[in-house]
Parts: sequence; structure tokens; C-alpha cells
Amino acid sequence: MRKAIVTPVALLAVSAMALTGCGQKNQSGGSKQSGMTSESAPMAQLNVVDRGQLKDGGTLRLAIEQLPTGWNPMNVNGNTVDLSTTIWTFIGVNNFDIAEDGTPKPNPNYISSTDVETKGGKQVVTLHLNPKAKWNSGRTIDYTDYQATWKANNGSEPGFLPSSTDGFNQITSVEKGDKDTDVVITYKSTYPDWTATLSAVLPKEGVKDADTFNEGWKQLNPDWFAGPFIPTKADQASKTLTVKRNDNWWGEKSKLDTVTFKAMDNATQTKAFANKEIDAVSNIVTKDGYQTAKKRDDAEMRQAGSLQWRHFTFNAKSANLSDQKVRQAIVKGINRPAIAKSDLAGMPVKPDTLMLGNHFFMPGQAGYKDNSADYKYDPEAAKKGLDDAGWKMDGDHRVKDGKTLTINYAQLTGVPTSENEGALFKQDMSKIGVKVNLVNTPSDSFTQTLSSHSFDVIAFAWNGTPYPMANVRQIYGAAAEGSDKPSQSNFSQLIDPELNKLIPKIDSEADVSKRRELTNQADKMIWDNVMTLPLYRRITFTAVPKNLANYGAATFQSVHAEDIGYQK
Repeated sequence: MRKAIVTPVALLAVSAMALTGCGQKNQSGGSKQSGMTSESAPMAQLNVVDRGQLKDGGTLRLAIEQLPTGWNPMNVNGNTVDLSTTIWTFIGVNNFDIAEDGTPKPNPNYISSTDVETKGGKQVVTLHLNPKAKWNSGRTIDYTDYQATWKANNGSEPGFLPSSTDGFNQITSVEKGDKDTDVVITYKSTYPDWTATLSAVLPKEGVKDADTFNEGWKQLNPDWFAGPFIPTKADQASKTLTVKRNDNWWGEKSKLDTVTFKAMDNATQTKAFANKEIDAVSNIVTKDGYQTAKKRDDAEMRQAGSLQWRHFTFNAKSANLSDQKVRQAIVKGINRPAIAKSDLAGMPVKPDTLMLGNHFFMPGQAGYKDNSADYKYDPEAAKKGLDDAGWKMDGDHRVKDGKTLTINYAQLTGVPTSENEGALFKQDMSKIGVKVNLVNTPSDSFTQTLSSHSFDVIAFAWNGTPYPMANVRQIYGAAAEGSDKPSQSNFSQLIDPELNKLIPKIDSEADVSKRRELTNQADKMIWDNVMTLPLYRRITFTAVPKNLANYGAATFQSVHAEDIGYQK
């Protein structure tokens, strides 16, 4: 699906992909496939059409993986692709438009212009807000909203559970400029990714205290949004959200009358599209889904390189994974290329070109280095590593101090990729003497499983943003500089003091080449710590009717929700 940049954070998706934080297939297969590679995938296929060529009115029926149980995309439990990208595009503040190459520029609906200067070594950003921009409550969006959003997300206020403090924790003040709609943001020093931090804002009423920030968004409150569409009903029974054209929208009138978002699993989505029960299906990740979607008589498959990547997260606080040497040995026993081939069997891609050796950069992206060399598939090295860590073979399994080396894998039920990866993980581990329990975990409790750390290993996907160097602390660092608590989205729960010293340097380095070098240093540390194990990046496939315009697949590029519609 086309990308909208809502928060500076990586998003999770569940089934066909990423937590959105922010998965899938149970197919095996080893035959060599022809198809797209990381290099050959287009950057965008959106069928960009001028508004004058579109019909007025109509409904767009979209599918999501889960109907959100909370509507705050900056809260750790709201940081999903469904909410932060798919839904937010239509109903929330999206301050910056993203070009095909990932370059941001102000979205004039919300920001008229920006000023950036350096004073005494400190970066000062002034946002000149569009004075016509209002929350659905009717109140003008102003500096007090940015001030409140900053305080809720910077890690200094106890009780708040932000998905990430990145960027917010580099700000020293948010103040009023010449007018209430002039927002003056001062940073500790330079901060290259300031547009990421300021890509969205929440109303001060919705972030006034920790309880409101964490719990107050569980009921859908239309007043707390500001977009070309307004949410009207979240029906938990039918798992459907309905949004309608916002009559108080100050920008171009939305071409569509209504948009619906219905929660259904990935396999059901493609069948529903083929039967014309929904109008688009994104994140198609299986051969069956791909072939099913193409059966629709007016179907067009739009595709692009994706920022979404499958991985395993290791809980470093779990008893049998607390030893770094054990985690390193286990990684060497995981056949990542075989997992990619199996997950992607039958898809028009070349899995071997999608293997991922970096936690931040994608293959072909400036800064990409494959830092996985020390952790290639090597079962014999894995066995030696476990031997050296004191886990000796006793029959079929390894034992130390009378205990069997056992790993609980959280298997998301109904998510074929999670199930497939669990089966292959168990198979690989049996070859090196490690016992794996596949623990059935309902997919609708996915975010709760992560936030409660009730797993040893779990597989899902992170969905990146155009800011690959802005999310180091979010997933791999402490909640704040000097803190001994992990970030809310650091699900591995591991804090490396050396990595935490490096993060502020990455945040503030103005020389992009040096910044990429520092980020790759961090990446090597993460590989050595075995916090997460990248598997492969995805190619995104989105099936739509041919006459749907300004919607489809993109690596970075965004289009305005009010411009989505059907060609005349």
C-alpha cells in the first residue's frame, strides 16, 4: 500500500507482514524462481491521475489485519501499520509529503512553510502552520498541541508509554512564535531527521496526562483527528471502521464519499477482493493469494520495493536466551535463505536477492552494508558455540545443570508466515539439539504479547520509514539517555551501554556519510547482541481495480487521501 509517514517510528505488522512495529506463509519449496529483485522492483506504482479526471463520490472498501483497540498511533500498543499508515492517511495529521526518492516536503494542508537555522550550535525549526487547519472539534491546530505531543513522547514524563522517544528526546523546548500557529522547536544540537519527529501531531486534549495518552484513545473520539475524512463508526462486531468525507476539511474536497476498513486475515482478503467484496488488497505475500487476486476480471497488480522486513525478535531476558553466546550459536543454526524461499514460494520474486544483512538500510539503499557475515548459516559452528556455552548433548537435546535447552516460540495462529517460520525454526533447532515449543498465540493478542514480553522468540515484520537512521533507540536502545530501562519498543529488552553511547552521535551527526558509518557500527553491535535477526525484505504487491487512481504500491511516495478516487 502507498506509504504515509505518520510518526518517526518503525511500525509493526502482523500477518502479511509487519507489526505494525513497525508475517506469513506456510509454503515450502526450493525450486529456483524468476521474478523481481531488490534492485529491479519499481519505486512506486500508484496510477497517479489529476483530480479533474476522477469521478466525484463513491466508496473505497479496504482491508486491514486488525481493527485497532486503541486509536493513538504514538502509543506503543497503537504503533501498527493498520492504524499508523493505512487508516491515519485518511483521518490524521500528515505534515509532510514524501517524494518517490523519500524526500519530504511540507504538506500545505497542515504546514504553510518551515524555517531551519542553527543558533549557538542548536538547531531551531519553526513550523508556520496552515491557520485553516483545525481539529474536528473545531479548534485550530497550534503550538500547544506540538508542545503537549512533545512532552508525552520525550521520555521525561512518568507513566507515558510512547512507541518511541526518538527525536522527541532531542528537543529542549517547543514554544510559540509570532503567532499561535507558529511553532518554534529547539533541539539540543543538530538533528537531521527533524521532519520525522514532526511528521504528525496529536491534540493536547488527547495527550494531557499518561492515563489519557495510554487509555483515553480506546474509545474512538472523532474530535481528536484532523484529516480529509472523519471517522464515524468503529463496529467491533463486524470489525469495520467507517470514515466519511469531512465537510469541515479546509483542503481540496475528497473525491470519495466514504472509506471502510474491514479486518480480515490475509487469505480472506484476497478472496474478498476476487469476489469484489473489497476494492483493494495490500501486502499480498503468498502464491495462493497472488493467484486468487489476479482472478478478478478488472484486477491490476501494483508492486514496488517495500520497507517491510521479516525477522525474529529474541527476548534476552528469558532464562535460556540470556546468554549472548547461546543466542549467537542459535542464529548460526537458523537457515535464513531456506526460510525466505519457503515463505516466498510461488511469488514472482527472487528470494536470494531479498536477504537482509542490515537492521536499518535496505539492499540498494545508500548506506547498506551486509553486516551478517559472522552469522551465516553454519550448523557445525552453532553446535560448537552451544558446547562452549556449557550446553552438552544428552540424547536428542542439550542439557546444562540438569535443565534442557528449550525455547518457546510464539506462533501467531492464523498467520501462515508465523506458522511456517516457527515450523522451520523448530526443524533447524532440532538439528543442533535445541528443543522448541510452538506456543499458539492468538494474532489479536499480538501487541499484548510483545509488550508483556511473554515469549522467547517471535517472528513478525517491521515497517520502516524514509528515515532509516532515526529509529535506533526505538527498537534497540534505552528509554532515555542514561536510563536502565529499555525503550517501550525494544522488545528484546537488552541494553548495550556502548550502543547507547553511539545513539546520540547518530541522532546529531550532520555529515550524512559519517552518520551512515555510525549507523553501521550500531548495526554490527546489534548483530553481535542478537536482539533481532533480519530474515528478508519484502516486495509489496497491491491488487486494485484498474480504474482506481492515486493508490497502489510505493516504497516511499505518498499521495493525499482526498485525491484517491475512480477514473471517469
